[in-house]
Amino acid sequence: MTVDYRTLFADVHRRPGSYGLDGSYGQAVAFIMGCDAGNAWGLLVGFPEWLAMKAGGGANLVWSALVLRIAFPGPTVVTAAETLDQQHDEHAVGALFGLLDEFLADRKGSRGAAAIVSSYLDWQRLRREQNS
Repeated sequence: MTVDYRTLFADVHRRPGSYGLDGSYGQAVAFIMGCDAGNAWGLLVGFPEWLAMKAGGGANLVWSALVLRIAFPGPTVVTAAETLDQQHDEHAVGALFGLLDEFLADRKGSRGAAAIVSSYLDWQRLRREQNS
């Protein structure tokens, strides 16, 4: 049976309690990581790279920290879910599920992940050239 993860994640976002979650960013990340683990770590291939390009850097961060960097741009860098109050946590959850849906839409097709990683490598090369 094939799971439509875009539909699943939209439902988890809309009704976290139905999945045993409290709706927090930390639990959403854990759930998504569990889905990735259940797919032999293949579900999110390319997600960190895709996020790093969106964030304009930070490729050395885990994807959950990159989502926070995108959700809260500016001089104060937020990279840990533990630092979020309720309002910011809700914003982070919305950003996470929005970015994840956008990524999964971009990654469609048999070569989707490879295309994202290839774009990321090109992006990194251009950044290095611009900085030298």
